[in-house]
Amino acid sequence: MSNWKAKIGWKDKKYLYLALIALTGMTIYQQVLITDLQTRMMNIEASRYDDQLNDIRWEAEKALEENKEQQKDILHLQKHSSEDRFHIMEMQWDMYGKGDQ
Repeated sequence: MSNWKAKIGWKDKKYLYLALIALTGMTIYQQVLITDLQTRMMNIEASRYDDQLNDIRWEAEKALEENKEQQKDILHLQKHSSEDRFHIMEMQWDMYGKGDQ
């Protein structure tokens, strides 16, 4: 058995070493590809998250603008309602008197 180990030299192992170097290189290349893919996927996720935040912000600003318009409409209706109540009271006063007589 010791003769078998002694007979194997560099020239006999060169293909084994070349195969190991090639496999190591392939492994490193695959690790680089995996790292690149992970980075791109994280960037895509971050981009989607940013898009979702921008959509939410846009919807909130739109709802706020609509709310401001609705508030203006409410104030306008309250003013007209108040004026109409006053005119009804004026007509009642004219018809029945102001009540101080």
